[in-house]
Amino acid sequence: MAIRIILTIPDPVLYTSSLPVTSFGRDLRNLVRDMYDTMNKANGVGLAAVQAGVLQRVLIIDLEHQGFRKGVFINPVLLESSGEQRSEEGCLSVPGLSVPLTRPKKVVVEYQNLSGRTERVEAENLFARALLHEMDHLDGKVFIDLLEPDLRLAHAEEIEKIKQGIRIEAVPS
Repeated sequence: MAIRIILTIPDPVLYTSSLPVTSFGRDLRNLVRDMYDTMNKANGVGLAAVQAGVLQRVLIIDLEHQGFRKGVFINPVLLESSGEQRSEEGCLSVPGLSVPLTRPKKVVVEYQNLSGRTERVEAENLFARALLHEMDHLDGKVFIDLLEPDLRLAHAEEIEKIKQGIRIEAVPS
């Protein structure tokens, strides 16, 4: 078990697409264990391996305390999405910033579990948002890059401070 460093913007690794996982052994289980330790220490609800500097298509979610689920999602693929929800979104790689972002309300995602077996999950609301947020990381996208231009402009100063490594207080929109 180890706490890994969470990369923050503008680290170029965050903007790199992750590679598919092909080996489902001890190294993968150790990575996932480290990711949970890292995410929990940072008080997060989700983490993609790329945020810990590992370019593999692995993400974890822990929303049990909010009535959803906890899980490991390897090589996830979005199969369906529907509806729309707009809610505050933050990110461990963009510390201190929380802004409203529109995402699908419901999604169906196919993924592999830690044993490599293919599974499917239907997610709604916060669970859907968390899955999509972490899946974006696997494709080299950070949520602030998805903001509408007016919101991005409104938070440009905070974003620039974060990129410079300057700690900001939580900034809700």
